[in-house]
Amino acid sequence: MKGKRKPSKTSRSLQSDREKAAGEPTWLPRWAPYAVFGVLSVFLFREFIVSRGLLFGTDVAALGYYARYWYAEMVRAGTFPLWNPYLFSGLPFVDAMHGDIFYPTTVLKFVMPVHRAMGWKIVLHVFVAGLVTYGWLRHLKVGRAIAIWGAVAYMLAPVMVSLVYPGHDGKLFVTALAPLALWTTDWAITRGGAWRFATLALVVALLIFTAHMQLAYFLTWGMVALVVFRLVQARRSGQTAVRVAGRFGAFALSGIVGALAIGAVQLWAPAGYLRTYSQRVAKTTGAEEARGYAYSTSWSLHLEEAFSLIVPEFVGANVVTDEGRVDTYWGRNPFKLNHEYAGLIPLLLLPLAFVVRHRRGEAWLFTGIAVVSLVYALGATTPLFRLFYWLVPGVRQFRAPSSIMFLFAVAVVTAAALGLEGAVQRGSDKDWAHRVRRFSLYLWIVTGVLLLLAVLGATGALTDLWVSILYRDIEPVKAAALQANLLSIETGLWLAALFAGLTAGAWQLWTRGTLPEAAFVGALVVLSVLDLTRVDSKFLRVIEPSLLYPKDDTTEFLLRQQQWGRPFRVLQLGDAPYGMNHFAFHGLEQAWGHHGNELGRYLDLTQGRQLYSVRVLRLLNVRFVVGPSSAASPGLPEAHRGRVSNVYELPGAYPRAYLVSDFEVVPDSLALERLLAPEFNPRLTVVLERAPDAELGSDATGSVDWVERAVNSQTLRVETDEPALLVISDNFYPAWKAWVDGVGTPVLRANYTMRAIEVPSGSHEVRFEYHSRLLKAAFWTTLVSTLLVVGLIGLNLFLHWRAQGRGQTAESSVE
Repeated sequence: MKGKRKPSKTSRSLQSDREKAAGEPTWLPRWAPYAVFGVLSVFLFREFIVSRGLLFGTDVAALGYYARYWYAEMVRAGTFPLWNPYLFSGLPFVDAMHGDIFYPTTVLKFVMPVHRAMGWKIVLHVFVAGLVTYGWLRHLKVGRAIAIWGAVAYMLAPVMVSLVYPGHDGKLFVTALAPLALWTTDWAITRGGAWRFATLALVVALLIFTAHMQLAYFLTWGMVALVVFRLVQARRSGQTAVRVAGRFGAFALSGIVGALAIGAVQLWAPAGYLRTYSQRVAKTTGAEEARGYAYSTSWSLHLEEAFSLIVPEFVGANVVTDEGRVDTYWGRNPFKLNHEYAGLIPLLLLPLAFVVRHRRGEAWLFTGIAVVSLVYALGATTPLFRLFYWLVPGVRQFRAPSSIMFLFAVAVVTAAALGLEGAVQRGSDKDWAHRVRRFSLYLWIVTGVLLLLAVLGATGALTDLWVSILYRDIEPVKAAALQANLLSIETGLWLAALFAGLTAGAWQLWTRGTLPEAAFVGALVVLSVLDLTRVDSKFLRVIEPSLLYPKDDTTEFLLRQQQWGRPFRVLQLGDAPYGMNHFAFHGLEQAWGHHGNELGRYLDLTQGRQLYSVRVLRLLNVRFVVGPSSAASPGLPEAHRGRVSNVYELPGAYPRAYLVSDFEVVPDSLALERLLAPEFNPRLTVVLERAPDAELGSDATGSVDWVERAVNSQTLRVETDEPALLVISDNFYPAWKAWVDGVGTPVLRANYTMRAIEVPSGSHEVRFEYHSRLLKAAFWTTLVSTLLVVGLIGLNLFLHWRAQGRGQTAESSVE
């Protein structure tokens, strides 16, 4: 009689056995990390979660909410917008980058109120930051308890969470995904396999879809450093040069496929726009050396911000809370809406890996990444930034070196976690106790220094010495902000000393055996939560979304004027009591607004006081000017007197579309000067880059009527007794194509930044449509490459599943 077959262990029980053999704590449930990250995410955003409000951000108020609301409304109506006609006389929607258009969590905007979707994306990403940091540290063979601490330290770090207040959600997305990018990079480069590199390509594409190319670019620096480190290790361990080169080639290919193929729809058109049409060209590649360097080093860290990496209250901030406005930032940038603080506890533990001599190669790698990131973030504060500016491709395209500090944070947390893991494993060599005592001494010395600084801060000596030695040219406004911040500085110094002392005490109790490992790591988690959330809370505010763009009597008046069907634009004076995109939010086209990536030519035309000249306003089809009711009239007839603002009508505003017979061909360098010359009449003559193909009449007369005006297309009925030019007071962009009675005709750049086409005599239907071949090709490239990469990953998973079903133990993969 056959005996019963002994049941085989499940994969979970096998993994449990492996964890016990590796010394993993048995007291920590497997679900604990997810519970910790979930509870902390809910706690941090509790005010938003229990409300129906909006997570406030300054850029959310200025542009983010409007852009996403309009995008969601367009998609819900069945239209994917390619052109935004409501700001700056029109600009491309995808090319000029209106936020996370293609990012996966964008779908939330289509299924729930936009303001709630924007907030839930933030909550979700902070939670995901905890998950992927935990996974990254576990991949590095860090124990579960310490990996939880590292994940908590990163997910709550103000360098990420404080980005909520300025509304920099794209930066926050990249910051949350940074550990995932490092994890998949290391996983692919160390284990190989085409499907692993395919997974890396998907992660790279995800970074591109955040639409924050600058932080994605910075993250590649860390990924490349990690790859080079691993390949040097592989070569030293005896792997062949061919194998090492193959792995590096696969990494490079995964980056190319992820960014240029899967990410094509987000990358191709914006890259071309930024190099050629954006107003940023004049500040970056097209700028003089001194101006370009000043732009690239703007929003750097200075010494005050650097010291705030230890004492976060030191530098102050410019924020609005429920209690009122706080203006305590006294640093050298214009203002401060976020914080680069990565936490005191990880910084204190950073040297631990070197003291306990645990995986010092990796410790040097991540410490090096942190140091390089900090040096870069300091910008012009040190002369070393010129090396980046001159030698590293792409640096000239960006400003705000301080935005690289997320890479500093993930590197510091990783190095600290590696050191803690080495300490927990406890060395067996004879000088283990000596090294432990040495690290204890270091922690108490740091605590003592912080206590001394706290005493100096309490007497005012610290800030007095700082200003007299390091900041002699402090401006009166910043000196007043420093005075307003003195109490916070004193409090922050005492808190830093307290957290350092508690960390030193917990370390000493644990190393002496008085404190169990679970209590020690738990203490670090609690200290990190207290240390980080005290800073985070200052940058989290919930408001009612209706406060951003309230529909008042002035807005209602302009909307009624729009019902007459004749298109016009609105100019809001700078002191009007509205957000810069207020009227665009309500469906009124603006001559100005807020975006940051406008067409450069349009800004050339409207820069400075030119925007307020009657000639330019008429040329832009501005019919109404809105100013505060308390201000004096700008010299225009009053059309509406409102409770908080008045509307003035501009006599003689040019129609949105009109006919002219006369033109002047003017070189591009002189076109703007000619257009603004006093003797030039733009209503009768148009400035062109080149002559029309056909002969024009001498004095054409006729009519122009709008048949259809959509965001991606327009149709007009034009009648003219002679051949003429039809001028459209919308921005020129090469993706706009035109047809006259179904026959294609060239769209000319007119009046420096507008459009014109030739129209023969007679009655005609004129149609404009936005057709971007580049964007279309990018879309299909994204679709096909995504299907291929996902198919490759799916094939491997299927083969792996089939191998397991047959009882095979070897992993199947598509190499």
